[in-house]
Amino acid sequence: MEPPAADPNPLRALGAPLRDFVRRAKTSLDDEIRSYPTPIPRCDAQFNYAYEQRARLAALSQRIDAAIDDDGATELLRAMAEFSALPPIGESSEEHALRARITDALARAGVQVVASPERSAIDLMAGGH
Repeated sequence: MEPPAADPNPLRALGAPLRDFVRRAKTSLDDEIRSYPTPIPRCDAQFNYAYEQRARLAALSQRIDAAIDDDGATELLRAMAEFSALPPIGESSEEHALRARITDALARAGVQVVASPERSAIDLMAGGH
């Protein structure tokens, strides 16, 4: 029996590693939030940032899952571009390598990612998608 062939679509091939990374990052934030010392004042910037980041990762994870399950190339592009526009989650070499691979694949697909502090804009039309 032959091993399965590698996915020839580099963007789709990055879907599973992105999904796995986002899930692990969210789980790590879940643990951090669960073990945060109480009581937590409403003005605790570090806790609020972790809480907001966890919500962003949960939503992104759902979009990635839906795109992979439905074989939705455009939605997967959007999820990858959204991930690229987010501030770094940590400082791991895994995240840096994944971001570099996704950025390279998006550039080859003609997808522009513009990040701003308020929100990110994703131009999928540039690559004809």
